[in-house]
Amino acid sequence: MVPLGWEIGEIGAQYLMLEETSEPVMEVKWRQVKGTFSHQDHLHRLVVLHRKHPAKAVSKCSLPSEWKKALGAYESIGFSWRGNQIDGMGVILHCPVCRNATLIQFYKTGSRVTPHVARHLLASFQDHSQENWTLWSVFDIRARIPKTFRLVRHCFEAGEFELVFDAGNQKITLHRWAPASVLLSGRDMVQFARTRVGLPLEEPLYKQLDGIEVAEWETSRFDSTRARLWHLITAKPSCMRFRLWHLEDKNRIMGVRVEGQKPIDSIFCDRIVSTYECL
Repeated sequence: MVPLGWEIGEIGAQYLMLEETSEPVMEVKWRQVKGTFSHQDHLHRLVVLHRKHPAKAVSKCSLPSEWKKALGAYESIGFSWRGNQIDGMGVILHCPVCRNATLIQFYKTGSRVTPHVARHLLASFQDHSQENWTLWSVFDIRARIPKTFRLVRHCFEAGEFELVFDAGNQKITLHRWAPASVLLSGRDMVQFARTRVGLPLEEPLYKQLDGIEVAEWETSRFDSTRARLWHLITAKPSCMRFRLWHLEDKNRIMGVRVEGQKPIDSIFCDRIVSTYECL
């Protein structure tokens, strides 16, 4: 939970940079660790790495008592660094349950990172959930995706967002386009979607979901033994279900595509769509 004025500066597969007024305020890196994890070894690698950059010296430091309290049961070690123009302080965390190692560091730019802000943010940090679904929330979209799915691709361009999740045998893609009023000028949302994503040639079916009209396509390429073998050899999804809807009050077009080698369960697709929202 970060202050409202903090914005996303950069997103990577296991990396996040937050900024305020175009200056960095917080950086987060994480990865899952196989085998034994040592905070000291990780900190030592960090120190050695920054020795190559004389303008930034990293050293171990004691964590503020409020930080320790906020982080609770996490195994942690603190570090600080000094640069020519900016200083920083951070913490390396390890969770023995999910085996995630996380580095969180705050940039001391003026008074942006107050003790209260740092304490509140660290207290809200979670690297895993007890539920079987993971909440993904960025910019103005939010969705719940099964924990078995991993984020493999993302795109945040002006007017178009895309998140792709993969579980090996299935893939989920979330779409969001805006502003809908401009994109739908002179055409409906189905005509628009055909210009942006590959859709079946046939017309979609329409259904009501939570009071909103949803256009839906469903394909299954099991028409023949030859077709089944071809898609098995090429590992291309044989089945697809795509849903598209227009949120007039939000001026957004939303889409969910679920692909796999087996027919897509409509109840599963319903649940993904029902949790995908625009804030």
